[in-house]
Amino acid sequence: MQVVALAAALAAAGCEARPRAGPPVARAAAEVVRPPLPAGRAVPDGEPAAVARLERFLAPPASRRSCGPYRLVSDLPSPRFAAIEALCDRLAVRLEEEVAARFGVVPAHPPRGTIVLFASRRRYRDAEAAAGDLPQGYAAWSDARVGIVALPAGDVADDELAATLAHELAHLAERRLFGFPRPRWLSEGLADAIGDSATPAGFRKLEGFVGVEAQRRRWLAMGLGRTGALERLVAGSAEPFDHGPASLDYELSALFVRFLLLDPELAPRFRSWLGDQTVQRPTIPALFPALGVDAPTLEGRFAAWVTGGEASLS
Repeated sequence: MQVVALAAALAAAGCEARPRAGPPVARAAAEVVRPPLPAGRAVPDGEPAAVARLERFLAPPASRRSCGPYRLVSDLPSPRFAAIEALCDRLAVRLEEEVAARFGVVPAHPPRGTIVLFASRRRYRDAEAAAGDLPQGYAAWSDARVGIVALPAGDVADDELAATLAHELAHLAERRLFGFPRPRWLSEGLADAIGDSATPAGFRKLEGFVGVEAQRRRWLAMGLGRTGALERLVAGSAEPFDHGPASLDYELSALFVRFLLLDPELAPRFRSWLGDQTVQRPTIPALFPALGVDAPTLEGRFAAWVTGGEASLS
C-alpha cells in the first residue's frame, strides 16, 4: 500500500518511479582462439598385408633389421648390408632435421615405415608389375598410406641408392607434413630437394645445380622457350604428370623448387607458403600471390637462373 501511494504521489508531481537497477551483467568471457590443428597424418610402420605382398618376391630367407626409425626387410647378402647400415645412419636418421632446415616445417608425426630392399632388380620389377596400379619403369616407389618404400639395391651404385632412398623417405615425410597429397610438381620437387643432395657420406648443402646437373642439361636442351611452363606446371593440366618420354615435368619440378629454396627473396615466402599447408585450413593460398611475384616475372627470373645468369644462389 505504501509503495503504491508513493508511486501515485511521484506521478502526480511529474516524476517516474524507475525500477531499481539490478546487479551488473558480467561480460561474456572472451572466446578462446585455438591454434589450427596440424594437417599432417601419421604413416604406419608398414601395413602387414602390403609388406607381405612384397616379401613374396624376395629371395628367402628375408632378413629384418632397422634403418634408423624405419623397419627394413631385405634379401640382400650380409656383405652388402654394411653399406646399407651406413646409409641408414647418415641419411634415414638425419632426415627429420634436413626436412626442418630446408623447408622450415616440422612433421606432425614421428617417422615410420618399412623399407623393402630387393637384391635382384628383376624381382623388384616383378613385384612392381604384380601391384597392378603402379607406374612401371621407375627406380623406386613409395606409398605413404601403407608406410612402404620399395627399391632394388643389389646392383645399384651407392650414390644412386642414397639419392633414391632419401627421395622416397621424403615422400613419407610429406604425408606427415601435409596430410593429403600435394600437387605432383610440389611433391616431387620437395622430394628431389632432399634426394638430390643425399650421398653415401650424408646430406650435402643445397647449392646451385649440385645434384641436379642432369635435370638442368635436359631442360636447357629441350625446355628453354616453353613460354608459361611454370604457370602450366603449377596449375596442372589435362595430361598426367610425367606423361611421356618427352615430358620435362620431373626436371622442371626439381629445378623450380631448388630455385625457390635458394633465392634470397623468395625462399622465406616459399617456406611460409609451405607452413600454411601444414595446418588445417579451408583453402590453400595460391603460390604466385604468396610469393609476391606474378607468373611472367617469375618465369624470367627462373630462366635467368637456370641458364647460368646466377650460377649459385646459395
